[in-house]
Amino acid sequence: MGDIRKLRAAWIADIFDEVSGIITDTEEMYAQAKKHGVFWQPLTCYKKPFPPFHVLKPILSISTNTFYAGTAFHIPIFFHFISYLEKIKANILISNTPGVMGLMAMAAAKILDLPWVDIYHTDMDSYAKKLSKGIIFGNPLVEPVLNVAGLFYLKQYQKQADLIFVRTKEFWDLKIKKGHPAHKLRYYPAGVNIDTFNPRWANRKIWNSYGIKEDRFIVLYVGRITRVKDILFLLEYFRQKNPQDCELVLVGSGPEKDSYEKEYGQQKNIHFLGIKRGQELQKIYASADLYVLPSPTETLGKTVLEALASGIPVVVSDKGGPKDYVRDKFNGRLFSAGNYHHFCEVMDETLRQRELLKTMGQNARPSVLEHTDEKLFLNFAQNIAALVK
Repeated sequence: MGDIRKLRAAWIADIFDEVSGIITDTEEMYAQAKKHGVFWQPLTCYKKPFPPFHVLKPILSISTNTFYAGTAFHIPIFFHFISYLEKIKANILISNTPGVMGLMAMAAAKILDLPWVDIYHTDMDSYAKKLSKGIIFGNPLVEPVLNVAGLFYLKQYQKQADLIFVRTKEFWDLKIKKGHPAHKLRYYPAGVNIDTFNPRWANRKIWNSYGIKEDRFIVLYVGRITRVKDILFLLEYFRQKNPQDCELVLVGSGPEKDSYEKEYGQQKNIHFLGIKRGQELQKIYASADLYVLPSPTETLGKTVLEALASGIPVVVSDKGGPKDYVRDKFNGRLFSAGNYHHFCEVMDETLRQRELLKTMGQNARPSVLEHTDEKLFLNFAQNIAALVK
């Protein structure tokens, strides 16, 4: 472990849209760095200012509509990227993306002779299968070739890193299986601000402001509205089952939000609130009754920790990062990933067992008190400080 005070870290990411776990992660790590007196500069290329990132102007934007509607890769002038790293006297580069900015970080590390570390956030294989569509990307003959090529690229890209941080035990094992040496891997679990997300924010009257009766049972989802999260599981469950005295509240935006809202927003028990931040979001979490994240592709699932810290039981799939923090029938429920029938069974059972829900809610916050964002930051910073000359 190294002395974190010597760090001058450039934290580099692509921004596709303005609601994502990577952005939340960036904001929390930046806040912790300031708290501990560590130089920590987030860096990206985007179409407008986006604090706390230093934003480079794009010279080219390439649409990613095949994957995420309305989003793009933004590409800066490489010389400007290098010049900024030299200006801030960065002594280590942290890549939070395998995209354009990640490639630039890899190249800059070689040119500037700096250590470079990568964070593995996303189950790329599952994402590719769920997001691919169109004549080329949706072609069943072409898709396997593209997936293999993508995974090969990811492996070769990460081989250049001095360290690879993985977010779950499942993905640690996957990296070992893919041939990455264990000495280059570090565990980077999820963290949550337990003061920000706290049951003390609970206020049932907040639902009145959204046209929802405060005595209704609130099932909450927070995050990107996209099919890769299996949001349709939730929407179809509420449309088909119409569970008694329950309301589904979805917070966030994303590529499928408009189409889903158009199709399901007329349901009296389904509410799309859009993007919420700060104290309003904290109150929404703490005032809900159950949090549900159907996604089978999460390597982190930070919103699950936010819900648990707010004293809310959760329902998550048995694949990916969130399951590492959920004990079935203790602080939440697990269902078989990608299995809508089993999802419905678990939801039916959970909504019937209100006393068990109450007990799981009481267990929720204590179950994540060890997973604070401060501990996460200090462990991460000490690991990368050991690389700085």
